[in-house]
Amino acid sequence: MSPINVAIAGGTGNLGVPVTRAFLSSAFHPSQVNRVVVLTRDASSAKAQELQSLGAEIYGGPVDAKALQGIDVVVNTYSQYLPPEVSDDLAKAAAEAGVKVYFPSEYGMDLRSLGKYGKPYEGKTIAADFARQLNGGALKVVSVYVGAFLEILFRYPMALGIDLPNRVFTAIGDPAARFSSSSIINIASSIVRLAILAVHDPSSVPDHARLNGTAFSMAELAELVGKEQGAQIQINVGDLEAVKTKIENENDKIALALYAMGTGGMDYSDNNVNELVNPNESLWKWVAIEGEVKRTKGLVSF
Repeated sequence: MSPINVAIAGGTGNLGVPVTRAFLSSAFHPSQVNRVVVLTRDASSAKAQELQSLGAEIYGGPVDAKALQGIDVVVNTYSQYLPPEVSDDLAKAAAEAGVKVYFPSEYGMDLRSLGKYGKPYEGKTIAADFARQLNGGALKVVSVYVGAFLEILFRYPMALGIDLPNRVFTAIGDPAARFSSSSIINIASSIVRLAILAVHDPSSVPDHARLNGTAFSMAELAELVGKEQGAQIQINVGDLEAVKTKIENENDKIALALYAMGTGGMDYSDNNVNELVNPNESLWKWVAIEGEVKRTKGLVSF
């Protein structure tokens, strides 16, 4: 199989940097990945220069079809806070340039399993659907769902009902409902694998790809944290109906996360692409919640 050429939009951002590094890693580059082009607004930034030193091409000009000539894969890691037309223009340029595979800026929850409660993030679905309609559907579009970023999930524990000082965890819905989370490094490697596979055999990669780096419930998390801290964690159950109302009336994204976590709507233990991208964990080890709880001394040093 010929090495692929890839462009990462927003390649100097929080997700873009690890994704770029993954494409440039010796595991894939140069044997399976040839050119790695970083599309950035600031080609002179420290991050851009660092990635260039690793072998990336840095492009700071207008992102149009000319800029994407010869590119097989475009990975969109733009921030969700950018205007929607930025991602639409990127997808149009990719389609016009003859790019084979496009990854929309997704990397969150699979809204298909959340029904009407997925509304706070419906812009992501609209953007992905727009890309799928380009060139009569000739552009292979792969939406990657990770649940939550493991490194970010517990950054603001109180928002998730995790009161560490008082050792009280409040679950919305079922405390035994599991939810999925993946580490950024595992997400990045998975994107590389999906890109390589999709270029050479589009049918081998689903249009909607779920990852399950690790899955756990609030009850399991409380047990792990309690064991690490040497203390009992109390589990309370919050008001699911109030959370649903907040989603519907306020488009609240934190409420949506709580709803998904407490109803099983973010559990990707089944129907995921783990084995496709990392057969028998032969390429990397998935970062598990047990290790993260221990590393952070019971979530204290996240």
